[in-house]
Amino acid sequence: MLRGPLATLFFLTTVLLLWSGVGVAQTLTSQTLTPLCNPSVTSPIVVVSAAQRLAAGAKAQPPLTDTNSGFAWPDTPLGIIKVDNGYEFFASDGGAHYRQMWEGHWVGNNKSGSFTTTIGTLDNPLGTGDPKDVSVSPNPDISVNPIYPSYGYMGGGPVYQVPEGMTGAGNLLATYHGELPNDALYAALGLAASTDNGLHWTDLGEIIRLNQAYTVGLDGFEIGDGPLVLSPDGKYFYLYFPDWIANGSLHTTNAQGVSTTTNVSVARALAADVLNAAFGPEPHHAIAFQKFYKGGWHLQPALGGGSSDLSPHAPFSGYLDIHYNTALQRYGMIISDDTQFAYAESVDGLAWTLPISLGTFGPIAAYPTAVGLGEDPHTLGKKFYVYFTYLPTDGTGWANGALRRLTLTCQ
Repeated sequence: MLRGPLATLFFLTTVLLLWSGVGVAQTLTSQTLTPLCNPSVTSPIVVVSAAQRLAAGAKAQPPLTDTNSGFAWPDTPLGIIKVDNGYEFFASDGGAHYRQMWEGHWVGNNKSGSFTTTIGTLDNPLGTGDPKDVSVSPNPDISVNPIYPSYGYMGGGPVYQVPEGMTGAGNLLATYHGELPNDALYAALGLAASTDNGLHWTDLGEIIRLNQAYTVGLDGFEIGDGPLVLSPDGKYFYLYFPDWIANGSLHTTNAQGVSTTTNVSVARALAADVLNAAFGPEPHHAIAFQKFYKGGWHLQPALGGGSSDLSPHAPFSGYLDIHYNTALQRYGMIISDDTQFAYAESVDGLAWTLPISLGTFGPIAAYPTAVGLGEDPHTLGKKFYVYFTYLPTDGTGWANGALRRLTLTCQ
């Protein structure tokens, strides 16, 4: 998934404040929010060293079949849930575990990427067991995602555990990053479901594509792989991503030199409908999401439609990780441009503060994952962890890659 840094883009200081009624969003006024958190961060520590990653890759199941990239973990942001004996971690292994016989069953597929599962602690995410590299299986109904055979990479990490009282309670719903081949980088976001705590994943289909249509020869563009986030009223799943607004060229600026990429775009769908489609009557599938565009949710489909930039004028863009912070009663966003990190806040998930720099953690520091220290790791407090993948730029790549962690405290 890692294909090099994103170009630094620029945000506008004013953003739209919206009121969301019954499926209707109305533009009220422009405003500039002030963050409640004055963040301070510790120096990063190594949580999983290159040597520990190498040892884990040697015992990963099913065995690695790609000796070039090895155990390229974590190649996405992390998904983390609490279990009886610690924490369960999910993240893609960018190496390949091609179709092979394992424990009496054919497993894997002809793609790189996966949902790799480990059981450990916040200080030792790999734990002591064998990492389980689980490919996303095709949907039994091929019409759910006819694009499935075309992906060259299909992996993910962010997971949502369905709470009690909702369809599929206890099951896992995850976003995945699927890449089409024969291009520098053209990726889409899809959903996958698991009913056995991540031992198996089934494709539910794509939910978000760039506004720029796929064609061979496009410049690379990183759509990321963010988590599903509940809207303030709990009715919708929001999913954030950078978008590429179609401009009829192979570049990310138009003829007037205006950027045609967004820093933060968002799509949504009713959470109840998403879960009913994923875990209700078969065939299980994803439902249509809608992109937020010019103050409304009903003009642009998430599969290829246009989107408005929620934060179009700040000096940070890239990978986006968003979680609700109960101490602040606001959403928090961590941004990584592959080297620097930044932090922003929102009351409604639509109007965001100007991002605040957290510092430089590269040369390559990607896939930030904010993790709460309370009962729910998806919910943040005044102090929380931020994990990220660290890679050197000396040509050794994943051989010397590590998982690092910093602690962020709101003053």
